[in-house]
Amino acid sequence: MAANSIKIAAPASCVLVADQHGARLFAARRRRGSHPLGLDEVASHDNALIAHDRGGRPPGTKVRRVTFANPDRDHDVMRDQFAADVVAWVAAELRTIPTDGTLRMIAPPEFLGAMRRALSSHPLAARITEHAADLTHLSTSELERHEAIIHELNPAT
Repeated sequence: MAANSIKIAAPASCVLVADQHGARLFAARRRRGSHPLGLDEVASHDNALIAHDRGGRPPGTKVRRVTFANPDRDHDVMRDQFAADVVAWVAAELRTIPTDGTLRMIAPPEFLGAMRRALSSHPLAARITEHAADLTHLSTSELERHEAIIHELNPAT
């Protein structure tokens, strides 16, 4: 888990860009110039779940029993566990920064669904909008110019 601390002076709209490997939380701000939207990375969170072998045991565990694991189910369980972890992390981060009460979640459809399921049992006090897109590989400057981010922060455009 890594965090970058940036002081946000005015209430900001928050943007979460996440997938099953990691998440980045941004504070959106308005600025003058050719690119009216600015994103400040407030914090980041990596998936620190330990890799497991097909039987669900940590690698190197000397167990002589054969286990028939379903790799798709194991993948789903690990994705859901990380989604719940991201939701708890975002809730904690939102308590430490001034926000206007909005959170825009941008994630691939499967991970967005996992976060939605995790939110159903978590009291995250924010107005949440969702956008299905995989943008975690983009830099901050690329995100500021990406059509999905601009649309989420300026729905009238």
